Amino acid sequence: MNQPQPFNRQQSQPKIPWTVRDVVLGLILALVWVFLVGIAGQLSEYFGLPVDPGVIVILGTLLLLVPVWFFTIRKYGVTWAQLGLRGFSAGAVGMGCGLMLASLLFNVLYGGFLALFDLQIQPDVSLLFNNTDLPVALLFGGAIVAPIVEEIFFRGFVFAGLRNKWNWKIAAVVSAGLFALAHVIPTSFLPIFILGMIFAYLYQISGSVWPGIIMHMLTNTAALGAAYAVSQGWVPTP
Repeated sequence: MNQPQPFNRQQSQPKIPWTVRDVVLGLILALVWVFLVGIAGQLSEYFGLPVDPGVIVILGTLLLLVPVWFFTIRKYGVTWAQLGLRGFSAGAVGMGCGLMLASLLFNVLYGGFLALFDLQIQPDVSLLFNNTDLPVALLFGGAIVAPIVEEIFFRGFVFAGLRNKWNWKIAAVVSAGLFALAHVIPTSFLPIFILGMIFAYLYQISGSVWPGIIMHMLTNTAALGAAYAVSQGWVPTP
């Protein structure tokens, strides 16, 4: 990791050579990967060869690095630092913590609103732990692997590529929307979109994806940790 930079709310951004066209092709390739992983999962279940959800989460997420590598490192010879894996300041993390608290407050209010219609932000994640023999792999994949890979893909690759052509705020909205759509849960679109905006903003002001990764890890760890506690009966449920 490069040396941390002073926090001044607007760090210089690494020069990047990939284009919006590369981003679009990368998104298409990622969609194909996700589709193939889904098909493989269905086929393995059909033929009685179930694959543990923890393994699917890790492998499926890591596949997102393939289009990133192909359309940046292989095509243009860029470095990982140009994909946002650079030094960052503690101030950016502090800013992230404040924004995440605001996001948490919104989620509480939004969850209460959905409850009026007998809906919830996302399905019961604790059920995943009832269908896995490798809970550690599921926790590791969701709390560590997914935040790192998704931030490199959606912020370091997609957001940065779109920002080359558009105003960074437009690029943030589009990349956050794609990030939310990738989670394919209609009721969670708005909360995840807000997270995507926060992570893009943190990248914009710090020049690094690491503040977003840290915030993303904290969010996923809290959610998965709570789900695991429920699945083990450590937390009483209604």
